[in-house]
Amino acid sequence: MQWPGEGLSAASALLYIVFTMYRAAHTDLRRLMAAALFCAGLAALAPAAPKAGPERPWYAARLEALGFTVFKAPLVGEDFALTGLKGSSTRLSALKGKFVLLNFWATWCPPCRAEMPSIEALWRKTKGKPFAIVAVSSGERPEDVRSFIKKNGYSYPVYLDASGSIGSYFGARSIPTTYLIDKEGRAIAGVLGGLEYDSPEALALFAELAER
Repeated sequence: MQWPGEGLSAASALLYIVFTMYRAAHTDLRRLMAAALFCAGLAALAPAAPKAGPERPWYAARLEALGFTVFKAPLVGEDFALTGLKGSSTRLSALKGKFVLLNFWATWCPPCRAEMPSIEALWRKTKGKPFAIVAVSSGERPEDVRSFIKKNGYSYPVYLDASGSIGSYFGARSIPTTYLIDKEGRAIAGVLGGLEYDSPEALALFAELAER
């Protein structure tokens, strides 16, 4: 089977995916996020240009080197409730003051499973710092998610979104999708697809983002 966008460059594939996200979006926030990623895809197709400049955030070049798309301006979204594996509830707003890695995933998703050990390593390395991981299982039965997490021994915080409504709100139509939320609750960057979060460069940057 040929997947949509197969044979295209990474930037072209990104444009295809995000254009689909934009067309399907029904809220201003989802359209803003899709538009931000779409513009980044256009920039990736254009000839390379110097990225240094006083107007760019200090973290921009380093996040881009890891594979993230840095939004031109932080995106402010509405608060939402989170339900943990054991039924406890919290809200995203309760994490203000911490830097948040918001990851949408599923147990059946190969790239999701591939990146999870590195997320676990990041979680262990950032314990005690103002840093939080919010891993949201999208569209799955709670019992399946609990069984998977227990079997693999992951200890970082996992939340349930059986209806897929949270992922849909954030425009996460392809998984894994990850957003970085600053200490003021604003999305500053995102990435479609899996990454390695436990490289020396990633660990150093996330530690710095947490401490600043």
